[in-house]
Amino acid sequence: MPTFAPQNAPDSLLQNAFKLNMTKNKILLEVVWWLFTAVIVFVVMYPIWSNYPSYRFNVINIVNIVVFVTFARYTFFLKYTFLASLQYAKIAFVLFTLAIVATLMTQIQNFNVWIDGGDPDVLLDSVKKVQSRESLLNYIKSEYLFFVVGAIISAIFLSGRLLISVWRLRNRGQA
Repeated sequence: MPTFAPQNAPDSLLQNAFKLNMTKNKILLEVVWWLFTAVIVFVVMYPIWSNYPSYRFNVINIVNIVVFVTFARYTFFLKYTFLASLQYAKIAFVLFTLAIVATLMTQIQNFNVWIDGGDPDVLLDSVKKVQSRESLLNYIKSEYLFFVVGAIISAIFLSGRLLISVWRLRNRGQA
């Protein structure tokens, strides 16, 4: 007849307290990273907002920055996110990243059409200083392309990372 060890109440309380503490730490870490992302968005977008308030790619540019920072963070620090143990959420997130990649590809085409549409004087007609129009346009092109390409690449890598994570958790203990 098998004997079962009695459940030790202090040990289970300690384990529950540890799990609760880990959950609080993950939430705190997530909040800190979102604040960090907001600072990056502000620093990158401030020159555009201050010189060209009618910039038509404001929203998609902010989305590019947020997707790039967040997906790169999730790729490298998946263990410390809310997705770490949620298998179905990882699979849903993979499908979500594929939809985001398709949307970002469409938006990069729209941006390229806008850039190819004219010279800095026409594109940035609301900028007061003529000398700063061309440098502002170069800044807009550089940062937009950097963040949209970074977002696309990080979304693809995150999809692979999530699939590997699902595979590892599903086949734990198997050869």
